Amino acid sequence: MKSIFDTLRSGEPVNMRDKEYATVIDSMAKGRLLNFKINHTIPTMGNIRPLLDQLFDHSLDETVYITPPFEIDFARQMSIGKNVFINHSLTCMSIGGIRIGDGTMIGPNVIIATDNHDLHDKMILKCKSVEIGKNVWIGAGARILPGVHIGDNAVVGAGSVVTKDVEADTVVAGVPAKFIKNINS
Repeated sequence: MKSIFDTLRSGEPVNMRDKEYATVIDSMAKGRLLNFKINHTIPTMGNIRPLLDQLFDHSLDETVYITPPFEIDFARQMSIGKNVFINHSLTCMSIGGIRIGDGTMIGPNVIIATDNHDLHDKMILKCKSVEIGKNVWIGAGARILPGVHIGDNAVVGAGSVVTKDVEADTVVAGVPAKFIKNINS
């Protein structure tokens, strides 16, 4: 039998009133506590790294650097590749799953969301995972919405709201984000 976290990652609707959802609430409370500890710790990797490993429920590659403060609600639902740099004030609503590929850079004040609610019953969660490819650059203040896939080597302009997939080797920007140009042309 799959866990509620597997169900959420799969995109199947989940009723927040169900008893099994209590596991999600407990996990969120533990995550909030670890976020608080990280965000209030002297910001050296020696101090932060063990707390990050607890938050993500596994060891991140030593080449990953995440600048506090940040708020990541379900880090256990995330996968982060090697040589990833994440600037301060990242917000991840990651219950539906987030994958960040090798070499990606994320600017300050970025929001990545994987969850949404049913229009008729807001207690029903509907999640869609977000996938960010390799060597992606996400500019400051960008918003990445549920279900978006960003291809390798893409650039998301500062302040953009990404509502649809972004092809590899392209630049997108705006609200909503639109194609600007191919990087290789």
